[in-house]
Amino acid sequence: MRSSHASAALPLLLVAASQGGCVPIDPGSDVVFDRTALHEIAITIDEAHLGQLRTNLDERVPCTLVYDGEVVSGAGIRQKGNSAVELSDKPSFSLKFDEFDEETTLHGLKKLLLNGSKQDPTFLREQVGEDLHDRAGAPAARTAHAVVSINGVDRGIYVVTEAIDKRFLRRHFGEENDEGVLYEGPCCGDFAEDIGAVELDSGDDGDATELRALAAAIQDAPDEQLAAEVSERLDLDRFLTSYALETLLGHWDGYAYRANNYYLYENPVDGRFVFIAHGMDRILDDPYFDTETEPVAVLPRRIREIPALDERYRAELARIVTAAWDEGAVLAAIDQAEQVLGEASAGDATRNDLSDFKARVGALRSDLKLRRTLVDPAIVCGDGDIAGLETCDDGNTASGDGCSARCRVEP
Repeated sequence: MRSSHASAALPLLLVAASQGGCVPIDPGSDVVFDRTALHEIAITIDEAHLGQLRTNLDERVPCTLVYDGEVVSGAGIRQKGNSAVELSDKPSFSLKFDEFDEETTLHGLKKLLLNGSKQDPTFLREQVGEDLHDRAGAPAARTAHAVVSINGVDRGIYVVTEAIDKRFLRRHFGEENDEGVLYEGPCCGDFAEDIGAVELDSGDDGDATELRALAAAIQDAPDEQLAAEVSERLDLDRFLTSYALETLLGHWDGYAYRANNYYLYENPVDGRFVFIAHGMDRILDDPYFDTETEPVAVLPRRIREIPALDERYRAELARIVTAAWDEGAVLAAIDQAEQVLGEASAGDATRNDLSDFKARVGALRSDLKLRRTLVDPAIVCGDGDIAGLETCDDGNTASGDGCSARCRVEP
């Protein structure tokens, strides 16, 4: 049967987000991302289509999906990622509910991602990243957890992730503001150096005139004019927030440090682009990730080279750590997830995933606490005490005199 918005009369969940909070669009979809429950997803695919699902990353095959008892027919499924893998190796999936029946939704959603989380046995890094983005005022996708089966075979625990699509855009930019151009940046290329590095995801980009103008400003604007020229085409304040979050979370697989895992949305409200992060399953891999690591992408690199912008960036780092990094709330969310995942009782794949989770979740908690102490804004370079990420601190910040100006290099 087809899901309808009226099928779940839920209280409206308001999630704090940039520019005053998310717009309450399709509150019924909150049930899909309810973190207090371990969801059950049963996918049925005709045997004749399994070969295509194993090998074809571009075209979806028909499937029927049952999400917590809600039946969705006419959906399409394909593997998600850069290379196809065997179903037994737990690939990630992209589901499009209206692929074969344009009227079909799941509680108002048209798409959903199922991430196998092979690189994150805790299944929690995307959730931690989402929560911190949310508190800092940057848009990020909702997540939950589910046990997934395909044709009755247990495939283990998956991270259920919101798709970056029109419904996501409505939540963050307003119901009338989902018609802007959306680009996706696959691995690994900086649009500022090569427009061809990004792919049109939705909207009519024509010849990508506005994106080309932004790239030109990033590349060519003189230092003293960079902020003004870029701000005409990009929400620079929000970008500084996104960049600071990548740094604080050690998101080496994001835009700043790998030119990967980002969307660019041309917001119809003011015609400026907004960065949207995703793919945060590798955050906090290294709790010692140095905040002085040189970015790969052009814009963050130029920001670090221009004193006035570097000062704004550092102020945003401090603001996020002080005002948004709610360690208690993050740890409480991990505790809740541990309780929810502990309810899993499916087949061997789920039991193995749960075993890996239990073995790794303690380390994630410890890394979160450690990271917070290492990036504490109270740590001052030049005070003579080596603390946080400092590798030296001789009591001054004079160039060429002992430590570097950021207490990282001892000449």
